Amino acid sequence: MTTRPLYRYADIATGTLKREIGISIQFQQPEVFMSTYTTTQQVKNQLINYILTNPGERMFQPYYGAGIRQGLFEQNQIDFSSLEESLKTGIEQNVQNIVVKSVNTSSTGDNTINIGITYSINGIVDELNVEIATS
Repeated sequence: MTTRPLYRYADIATGTLKREIGISIQFQQPEVFMSTYTTTQQVKNQLINYILTNPGERMFQPYYGAGIRQGLFEQNQIDFSSLEESLKTGIEQNVQNIVVKSVNTSSTGDNTINIGITYSINGIVDELNVEIATS
C-alpha cells in the first residue's frame, strides 16, 4: 500500500517545516485553495463557514449553520439578543475547542448584519468581525 506524500513548506525565518491544518475560505489564483498553517487561521475560517451556512445545507449535518441569511429578508425587526445567544450556543457546539466570550450583532438597516465575535481557543483570545450584506 502506498501512502500519499505529506506536503509541507519551510518557514523562511526559522527554516522549520510546517504542515497544513485546513483550507482557507479566501480563494486566490493560481492555487485556488489556500492552506492554513495556524490554529487561529483555521478557527476563523471555521467560524466564517458556520456563520455563512444555513441549516440543512451541509450533508449529514442538518443542524449545522447559523441561518443568518434567512433573517436578512424578514419583514419584522431582527431580535438581536436571541440571534447572539443562538450564535454563541451554535458555535460552541459546532466548532471544536472554542469558548465564545461575547457575540455582538447590529444592523445598518439596509439588509446588512454586522457580527462581532470574541472567542478563545487554547487560552488565546481573538476576535472576528463579519459583515453580511445582500448586495
